[in-house]
Amino acid sequence: RRTPSASVGAVRYLNLHEYQSAQIMKDSGVNVPFGIAAHTVEEAVEAAKTIGDDDVVIKSQILAGGRGLGKFTNGLQGGVHIIDTKEVEDYASKMLGGTLVTKQSGPAGKPVNTVLLAKKMNLVKEFYFAIMLDRSSGGPVIIACSEGGTSIED
Repeated sequence: RRTPSASVGAVRYLNLHEYQSAQIMKDSGVNVPFGIAAHTVEEAVEAAKTIGDDDVVIKSQILAGGRGLGKFTNGLQGGVHIIDTKEVEDYASKMLGGTLVTKQSGPAGKPVNTVLLAKKMNLVKEFYFAIMLDRSSGGPVIIACSEGGTSIED
């Protein structure tokens, strides 16, 4: 009788939101932008106050790429916004509990139960780095690019 290989046909349940991945990296000594996850509008407003800047980034947390160019079923365009701190309550109320449709989510979209409030960074250059699961080999694949930004996954 053959014993199945761990790398062939293995079932993996590793689905992490951006805020969860950032926390793991931070706990491992990687420098990541400051951010606070919020599950309610009130938590989002408090997170923006804690960040303390005039502008913040508010990011929908769903398990699909293309959030920045996505569209909510309630009409809000984009799942990632740089906004004035005074606008956090308005944006969070439109995003939390909403459904975000992206190129990767499928036409039904994904529910947004969490938003990440992050410190706005003044970037000189963006890079892209990902560790993804290659389903054909059952192992990790590292993807790196000297350019980053919206639509990098395309």
